[in-house]
Amino acid sequence: MQISPILVPYDHDVARWGTATGPQTLVNGGLLEHVRAAGHTVAAPIEITLPRGERTRDSVTNLARIGARLSRAVAEAVSRADGFALVLAGNCPHAVGAVGGLARAGFVPGIVWYDAHGDLNTFATTETGFIGGLPFAVALGWDLDDWRLACGLEHPVRAEAAALLGANDLDAAELDALARHPIARLDAAELDPAGTRTTGLLAPRAAEAEAWYLHLDFDVVGPEHVPGATTPSPAPADGASVLASLRAAAASVSLRACSLATYNAAGDPERRGLPYVSAAIDAILAGVVAHRALRAAA
Repeated sequence: MQISPILVPYDHDVARWGTATGPQTLVNGGLLEHVRAAGHTVAAPIEITLPRGERTRDSVTNLARIGARLSRAVAEAVSRADGFALVLAGNCPHAVGAVGGLARAGFVPGIVWYDAHGDLNTFATTETGFIGGLPFAVALGWDLDDWRLACGLEHPVRAEAAALLGANDLDAAELDALARHPIARLDAAELDPAGTRTTGLLAPRAAEAEAWYLHLDFDVVGPEHVPGATTPSPAPADGASVLASLRAAAASVSLRACSLATYNAAGDPERRGLPYVSAAIDAILAGVVAHRALRAAA
């Protein structure tokens, strides 16, 4: 595959702080060389930045402007038949731009969301006002249409083409939303070490979208795998089961882009989390290769 790395070095819309340093830390830690050694062609990394002259005092507007640039980069990456966009994002709000890139490229997109949290709140339901708890809902069209539209996502992602996996710390409003909308769901305790349940969940939905985006927030696993999570959960998913699930997910749907998000370099000074990050991208890309081989043989 032709892997196009796209770095988004922002924690929300703030640079050089918190998880904003994660993307470059992953590159410096050898992630792209690791992907290349696995047999993939890796393009020169692209970095998404927000020029000072375009920054406003409103974080949602800033995120929309960052997302618009990311969307165009993802669309360019997937314009090749063998293209795959690997987004290294500071944190979860940049998912809106990533999935918007698939729509900008002409695809009907779907989302597979791995996160300890649902990120399914709106400003009407959030208990904290934390914008990082909104992006999945924004992509689904539940709030902040200006942000979604700026990212090229003219039509919201349908709930039938959406899945939440590995969650274990959901707000009451998110639980209510999941009960009302047909989003596929497999919680942390339900992930199995063979990935069988993930396949059973996603394979029947594969045709609901033309191209899928996989979002991986590393707080889905505990600190023994990836230390330093800024939003740790009380009962993280088993690390091996997450890896099996990632591979199964990527083998079940037509995955064209993924994000690795919320790696907190300051919280992992010894870089103990880097092997797990590498294992995660190995699992995802192995699943993509398997899916493409199966389709080519059909």
